[in-house]
Amino acid sequence: MNKSRQQGVLIFATPLLLALVFIFVTLLIDGSRLLMMQSQMQSVVNSAATAAADEAQACGGTDVTWNAMQQRALLAAQAAGFDGEASDLEILPGVLRPGETATSPMRFASRNPTTEMAQTNATHVRYTRTEPISFLLPQALFPPITVSADAVARKEVYATLSAAGSTATVEDGLLGMLIGSLLGMPGYSLNATDLSSLENTLIGLGDLLAALGVDNLTDLVDEPLLDVLDAVVTLAGGTVTPAGRVVDDLTGALGLSGLNASAIFEVLAEPPPPQQTTVPVYDFVISLVMNSVRASNQAGSGLLSLDLDTSDSALLNSLVGSESLLADVDVALGLWVNEPPKIVIGPARQDSDGQWMTKVSAADIGLDARIEVDLSSGLIGTVTTLLNVLTLGSLDVKLLTDDDGGIRIPLVVKVGGGEAFFEGADCAKGDSNTTRFDFRVEGGAVSAESGALNPANGQIVPEPIYAPILDVEAKFLGVVTLVDMEVCLSADADVDIGSSAKYETLAPYNLSCPGGVCEIGEIKSTGGLDSINVEVNNVSLLKCSGSTSSNEQNVIDTLIGGLVSPLTSLLSVVLEEVVTTLVSPLLSALGADLGGMHLRVLGAEQTGSQLVENVVFEE
Repeated sequence: MNKSRQQGVLIFATPLLLALVFIFVTLLIDGSRLLMMQSQMQSVVNSAATAAADEAQACGGTDVTWNAMQQRALLAAQAAGFDGEASDLEILPGVLRPGETATSPMRFASRNPTTEMAQTNATHVRYTRTEPISFLLPQALFPPITVSADAVARKEVYATLSAAGSTATVEDGLLGMLIGSLLGMPGYSLNATDLSSLENTLIGLGDLLAALGVDNLTDLVDEPLLDVLDAVVTLAGGTVTPAGRVVDDLTGALGLSGLNASAIFEVLAEPPPPQQTTVPVYDFVISLVMNSVRASNQAGSGLLSLDLDTSDSALLNSLVGSESLLADVDVALGLWVNEPPKIVIGPARQDSDGQWMTKVSAADIGLDARIEVDLSSGLIGTVTTLLNVLTLGSLDVKLLTDDDGGIRIPLVVKVGGGEAFFEGADCAKGDSNTTRFDFRVEGGAVSAESGALNPANGQIVPEPIYAPILDVEAKFLGVVTLVDMEVCLSADADVDIGSSAKYETLAPYNLSCPGGVCEIGEIKSTGGLDSINVEVNNVSLLKCSGSTSSNEQNVIDTLIGGLVSPLTSLLSVVLEEVVTTLVSPLLSALGADLGGMHLRVLGAEQTGSQLVENVVFEE
């Protein structure tokens, strides 16, 4: 009886057990199939996201488009085995950022593909498809499920930029004189060997971080500036080297002790750890000097003063000679700094406000030049002949020589720091290790006019060009002296230097640094210096001292009628020569080119394709 019951149970249970075994085995097989499909889908989105990241703004140059990103993602997906409809892939451009802490997941924020592509550095790709749980089991009992895979890829290049000028335009002794004035050491020497050492001594940014004990560039800017300088001295070979000695001397300059490294470095976004990028010590020094001058200005010490004369200045000496209008030039310079140049590290993309993130600015400075010029003997003879012809011999007119005093030209040149916006980077791809950088360069606003710079506020106080130029004598019947006076020249001047935005490209730029020496790429945007226009206004002649009698005024009126035009032309030529041959190189040496900009790419680091499968999505 019991045996019969057991047989009955087995007859009933066996089919059920076999069905359960079938379902279980089928689900195992289908589960494996779904896992394999999930893996394949992940491979597809990984390939698509990695390829599409090349079309993000931070890596795709100046002409990135949403369509190009979509096409690149689709082609890469198809190469990885994708055979679905293009609509199955959801592609989003955006920005990938590190998490709040080192262990936090990365964060992705999407950007509008129509209006915000210029802000992107990454691409998110999601692949979604509906699959039956099993092809053998009824879908009424086992409805289809949605399977998805997603990935985010980031790729961008960070450039290290400087607009600190170049030793190629440094006036002999100028930088040394600036440092000496800041240190209270008037005889401070900085020769061509020292300048070459400053330019050729390179400091690796990775080595600098290690010497300071900080992990990344974003932490560097918070380090005390004097600690940074001590590290630079050590990395430059110590005080036994010219570069190390100069930086060590500058640790005692006014105003540096209260600053941190942000006075020299500006770091945008989250650059990768610097592996190869190096910076010439020269760029450190120019920024240090300009920071110290600004501190001197802010402390109420007035303008930093320097004196140059023809005998010991190569630039001034080039203004004189047998073919020149000038016999001698002496210059007293006053320097006012509103904003020093910085070394800037950042990517080629916009921030969330639609502004370009990486902008490097040249020095924003004012130069107060008190120029004394003596005219050449050849010019004096020519003008004397002209004067006698103009007066028909009725006056004894002599041109005062340099012994009587030269032409005094008070000239103020204010240069708003020119700017270069990093707007495009075409990342290295495949076997190539070169990239291309695109910049929009805007020369600084230039104001140049006759006057003096007010040391209290940096404003221009009008002051005319002035010079005693004529010795005039007139006698009645050759016996009675009617007029005997010195006549002085007075005039105002304005210098118009055109400036406009230009697009400049540096290509190709090699990302590798053979032997630890990185390529330094240079862009010299000359702006409108070639279109310099000097206007001399309000030219007048007046008695140098004392009141003017009616006879004297009649003589002056006669001279004015014949001399205003030639004197205006003469002063225009002299001013143009002084500005182009003297003032422009001096400003260029300090990183403030007239009407243009000198931009240098000191190094670059490319992140490579950073693939992230699990990210936090921001609203």
